[in-house]
Amino acid sequence: MGLTLLALLACTTAPSTPDPGDGGAAADGGTVQDPTTPQTPEAAELTPMQVLFRASLDLRGVRPSLEEIEAVEADPTRVDESIDRFLVDERFGDRVVALFSEIYQTEADTLLLDYSGATEDLPGLVASIGEEPLRIVAWVAEHDLPYTEVVTADWTVADHRMAQVWPLDYPQGETGWRQVRYTDDRPAAGVLSTNSLWWRYSSTLANGNRGRANAISRILLCNDYLSKPIEFDRDVNLLDEGAVNDALQTNEGCIACHNTLDPLAAYLWGFYYTSAVDVDVSYYHPEREYWWEQQTGVAPGFYGEPSYHLEDLSQQIAADPRLIQCVTEQVFEQLLQRQATLDDTSALTALRETLLQDDLKLRSLIRATMMRPEYRAAEGEAASPAKLTRPDLLASQVEDLTGFRFTTSDYDMLTSDTYGLRTLAGGIDGGFVTSPSPQPNATMALSWERVAQAASWYVVKNDKADPANARLFTEIGFTETPATNRDAMVAQVQHLHLRLFGVRVQAEGEEVTSNLELWEELYQAEGDPAAAWAGLLSVLLRDPAFLFY
Repeated sequence: MGLTLLALLACTTAPSTPDPGDGGAAADGGTVQDPTTPQTPEAAELTPMQVLFRASLDLRGVRPSLEEIEAVEADPTRVDESIDRFLVDERFGDRVVALFSEIYQTEADTLLLDYSGATEDLPGLVASIGEEPLRIVAWVAEHDLPYTEVVTADWTVADHRMAQVWPLDYPQGETGWRQVRYTDDRPAAGVLSTNSLWWRYSSTLANGNRGRANAISRILLCNDYLSKPIEFDRDVNLLDEGAVNDALQTNEGCIACHNTLDPLAAYLWGFYYTSAVDVDVSYYHPEREYWWEQQTGVAPGFYGEPSYHLEDLSQQIAADPRLIQCVTEQVFEQLLQRQATLDDTSALTALRETLLQDDLKLRSLIRATMMRPEYRAAEGEAASPAKLTRPDLLASQVEDLTGFRFTTSDYDMLTSDTYGLRTLAGGIDGGFVTSPSPQPNATMALSWERVAQAASWYVVKNDKADPANARLFTEIGFTETPATNRDAMVAQVQHLHLRLFGVRVQAEGEEVTSNLELWEELYQAEGDPAAAWAGLLSVLLRDPAFLFY
């Protein structure tokens, strides 16, 4: 296209601050400010405009509209009112899915069966299967159900793609995510009864569902057995299955964990499959529920409390205070993009009390977290000045701004790994990469570059062809130059900064000046006003003020 080198060079020399509301992007040859560097004391708290952008991205996956920006400009106190609207937005459920994706790690792009002949939309099926448990959490949040429904519900959430291959009572002829039920008489245990969870966390006979049990403990109780330090007799032959089984019952180092882990694993034999065929991996097997008798000899139990079936376990987890403590910590950490520390104890206690007092509504917990000073802090050890945009969020906001979605063969390049760039762009795959990148790296920069360039060309082409429905280029007709109509050019740059960063830049300010200088350099290289605008926009979409929020 001729713009790659020039645009990339311009991006690497564009000075800007990382947060919307602090000046937006410029390309005048300055130094890029590191968004992870603590700011001056005056910037200790985000501005109302910065909070508006942060909340809109966290709750809807898009940047605020011009009307929303102008409302907060006119009255900064209305930002909390905006957050309340975002919490009931139709896109809220998708963001809850994203919020818990790192916790559940089920979006792994893996299928146990070859469904290529069963559906015309294999990429869509792969994505849907990975979201099933996350959609249950989102449904609970959207419908203000008690959070305990996540483990006690007698329903699941599925779409028409999953209905083609699994035993579900999905309405004939319908599409989209719906509350449905399995028809194979599996226990009512919310996410614990979903195929997706146990496809992601499979087991062997030797493992005896212990990995699955740890997934339950980690996801729902924030108790990860694999993170605990252990000491045991190194004379145990780990290659001898009999010796290992004996050690699990007699070795003090093993017993410390396995006396609670193994009873938890005993609940899950109904989901154990012996072969990769549809009737085995897609259906629940009540006839296998007592396999623990011959496999481990350890009866089902929950931290010393015995019971019999998976439904019993779901009720035990729902009654455990750690369930509420855990989700409080998870929401806090995900919304702040950092680990909770001892200094956050009072904040977590207050948030937990809010959740308890408001009937365990997840939406209330999310709102309360956003009202906390930790969420709105711009500096200090307890907060970072900006959060790094993850691949799914980059995809949704770029699509909202430009109409462009980065796909190939119907696979979403930013939310999948089968053909996509999700891990290269800083995300997780749920299997090999289980934590998102905490800071930019080379592959992320290359991914951002490709998305920015493609989206910029896409929106320029469409806005030029259909100016009445233009998304971003509303002030020009793609024929102007600074020499023929500088006012229109200035107005367009100002519009881009306001829409992308929530900043009103001055007509004679350095942002407008440097942006138009870049435009002229690109125009001289290409001889095409549309190409120059595409190049300028691709730089703005890679500015730290866009990629950090």
